[in-house]
Amino acid sequence: MILLEYSGNGLVWLFAALATWCLPSITPQQRCAITNFLVAFVVDLILVGSLKSLIRRPRPIYNSSGDFILVVSVDRFSFPSGHASRAFYVAAFACVYFFHWSYLVCILATVWGVVTALSRAAMGRHYVGDICAGMPLGILTVAITTKGCFSLDSMLVDAQQAQRLYEIFHACFAWFRLSNGLIHLG
Repeated sequence: MILLEYSGNGLVWLFAALATWCLPSITPQQRCAITNFLVAFVVDLILVGSLKSLIRRPRPIYNSSGDFILVVSVDRFSFPSGHASRAFYVAAFACVYFFHWSYLVCILATVWGVVTALSRAAMGRHYVGDICAGMPLGILTVAITTKGCFSLDSMLVDAQQAQRLYEIFHACFAWFRLSNGLIHLG
């Protein structure tokens, strides 16, 4: 179950997406998808963080083991489950991205999302209601990011904008390039 906890951790998804986004070899369409995935990450943080700070529901009393991977101040609250929201946004985003190529990826992503969300209650991290609230929040996150269409063609950030962001990023951090090639951003 700890593996499921790590797989739903926002830092894992953030670093993986940023590392992939920085690769010079990805296609403009892939960069666009990853840019929108990162936008969805921010939307998810805003939705979950806002609700947690407004509702301030304490975590289950039997969740006092202190073995959290990383706890930020708002994350000490239970409602809604950020892992459940994130798992469903990642699964829904995977379905949007891979739907035309592979139904199997969509099915596997959905199963992973459900199992990851339910593991939060099984581990005593959340009440079932927290998870039930987090799941639709994840889907809402993708609805916002796709302007309600759940389609690659309706993403908030288009391919040209994503490429321009990459070029700006690349220009801002060009000084990281070392003459011996130890660090090279593309």
